[in-house]
Amino acid sequence: MIDIISESTEKQLVHHYCLLTQNNRYDLSIAFSSHFYGKSMVTSIQSSKMSLLCLEDIQSEHYWAPKLGIAEEDISEIQNFFSMVLPSKHICEL
Repeated sequence: MIDIISESTEKQLVHHYCLLTQNNRYDLSIAFSSHFYGKSMVTSIQSSKMSLLCLEDIQSEHYWAPKLGIAEEDISEIQNFFSMVLPSKHICEL
């Protein structure tokens, strides 16, 4: 038997990105939701893993880069990309 302790439905804004750095290709989907305390759900198609991120998290690359399969040499470029597309957690909480 299973008990459902929570359920919510919302219309999510999802963006799919194909990024090409000098070294690698990354296919990322970003779901913008109010459900994760202002963080977006970033999913790597290649690694089949996800990470909850907001703008304030991008400097903690040790947390998200391994999960998303981002190569060390591409972290700076991916941080720049995230800085353009991820919302600030503080903006989402308003």
